[in-house]
Amino acid sequence: MVSVVILSKEFISESLIHQLANQTHQDFEILLATEKGIVNAMNKALERAKGDIFVRIDDDVELPPRWLEQLVKPFSDPEVAGVTGPTFIAKERRKYRDSIRIAENPNWFLNWLFDCEPYATAKIYKCGSVSYGSNFAEKMTPSTEADHLEGTNWAMRTDLIRKVGGFDPSFDGVCEWYDTDVEKKIKKLGYKLVYRRRAYLWHNVEIGEHYSERFEGWSRLKNWLRFHKRHSKFHYKMIIWFTMMTGYLVCKQYR
Repeated sequence: MVSVVILSKEFISESLIHQLANQTHQDFEILLATEKGIVNAMNKALERAKGDIFVRIDDDVELPPRWLEQLVKPFSDPEVAGVTGPTFIAKERRKYRDSIRIAENPNWFLNWLFDCEPYATAKIYKCGSVSYGSNFAEKMTPSTEADHLEGTNWAMRTDLIRKVGGFDPSFDGVCEWYDTDVEKKIKKLGYKLVYRRRAYLWHNVEIGEHYSERFEGWSRLKNWLRFHKRHSKFHYKMIIWFTMMTGYLVCKQYR
């Protein structure tokens, strides 16, 4: 069985309920992660999960009928710990996320910073940034390997998440990298992550009430540093990326 965890404040839309009801893979339970704090909510869901596979999505996604079937298929290989797929964002919605908007048509400097693979999928660049190729349906490059799992199209073996101690609450704020931290811990046990292009969904991002929260405080920088100190080999591009992130956050704070 699969535990489908939906990060939501209170409820999910009728549209999403209908999309889940029409999945070709029907052996799943739905868990709403509504508690305060993303990591806390995910750990509470992990405690309740009865499924062998722990899947995480947001409440603003659109799911094709074969999404879950395609997402769980690679788990037939016992060496596979986690699976992800594209999280397509419609062109008119990309303006709501600065990182995605800028990555859509990177200049020569960003292209170099992104290891000359600006549309790679599920990749962590040498500079320490994740790739954004999975957001662009028209530009995505084919891939089967994954450095990390897309945050809102995320599937891992439940027992392995528990084995590494669940999700680390020291990742705070908007909690970036908390899930990637778990993935890296499990990969170190000898397992692999798979990128499955057919396991796609659409992420209908909006500005919404949480938009400003993405830029408040310095937890995003702390989470980035915490993750890379634990799991990454230092590269000089990281200094450039960290400086850019710091400047970006300062500009956002005082704009």
